[in-house]
Amino acid sequence: MMNTYFQRKAMKKESTFFRKHGKQGYTLLTVRDSRPNTIQKVTNKYIYVRSEKGNSDIRIPRSSLRRALAILFYRRVSTLKQLIKINSFSSALAAMIKAIMVDICKVVLTKTGAVRLTIRGLRYFFSGLSKGKDDVRIVKENGGHFVLLNYYTIRNDLSDSWKHNLQALGFNYKCVILDPGEKTLYDAMSKGREVKPINIEDYAEFVIRHSDIIHRYFTLDKIGDPVTTKQNSDYLEQVVGKKPIPIYHIQSPLSALQEIVDEGHDVIGIGGSALRSVSSQKREAAFQAIFDRFGEHANFHALGLGSIKYLLGYDWFSADASSWLNARIFGKLITMAGNVSVPKSMDTEHALGFNVRLLAALEERYSEMQIDMSTYMPILDGNPC
Repeated sequence: MMNTYFQRKAMKKESTFFRKHGKQGYTLLTVRDSRPNTIQKVTNKYIYVRSEKGNSDIRIPRSSLRRALAILFYRRVSTLKQLIKINSFSSALAAMIKAIMVDICKVVLTKTGAVRLTIRGLRYFFSGLSKGKDDVRIVKENGGHFVLLNYYTIRNDLSDSWKHNLQALGFNYKCVILDPGEKTLYDAMSKGREVKPINIEDYAEFVIRHSDIIHRYFTLDKIGDPVTTKQNSDYLEQVVGKKPIPIYHIQSPLSALQEIVDEGHDVIGIGGSALRSVSSQKREAAFQAIFDRFGEHANFHALGLGSIKYLLGYDWFSADASSWLNARIFGKLITMAGNVSVPKSMDTEHALGFNVRLLAALEERYSEMQIDMSTYMPILDGNPC
């Protein structure tokens, strides 16, 4: 089930493009060999284009174009081949998708020769709400569209209340990115607690059983052990039938990340940076090395990264953290200029909502210029706090 939010974004993007370029004579170049396709006319239902050597018009349904754009807005990364059905107007449709989206996308030619589009901006997955139905409501009401859930935390919820809570509040689509919870397990063991290890067979079964709401899932990673992590990834892909998001830990050598990048994944998780043992200097050096070497042709998800400094400082594809809850825990608002104290005139729910809106808005921050000034400092009753 497609969230109507992404369908509306697709319609707006498509309509804006044709208001500017929908007149007869506008030329679109095919993706593979740069052959010209010229727009003849645009109606409410169809786009008519003619190829360089064609004697008649190719009729492309606008519904097909909008569907492909909605899928791209939802996934945020896809090859053109994945977006189109192979048919008589495939090359013309691919050229049109690229032309419409290129101003907000990173375009990469993969090693297999596929053209991959990645929408710029950062998708934020809100975590820390495995048990709090009211927190789920606050995320939903303030523009959050995706959440991260921790398998370690919810695996014993035999009634699936976590799922029913999401669906009851409007998250009735694939909105969950699932983390096995290896860091949670690691932290508990470090404190001397007796904990049940995460069983990879049970984790795979859980992903399959809840595939109607799970958007993506992370591999079962072992901190500091890239070999075991890779073996787990291969097992999960075979059993689940869908690739997990691989994870690279900054404690591992960059050669380990090079191997993952070479496998051509849509997105790669970057973990190990949120450990208390990692200094800010080591974290920054690791991030800089990763993006200097791989940033142009790979997409990265920041695991457990809630600092606005680090979220804005690097070209992340996505991120997750529970830092939005700091409005309640520490009385802090997240702004583009850093954290500030919650004003006395702002109650906790509004403070949480402010944090959600700011982090959710990062998804549409396609360029440095797209910044709402209210995200630097909250405004109450027309006056800055």
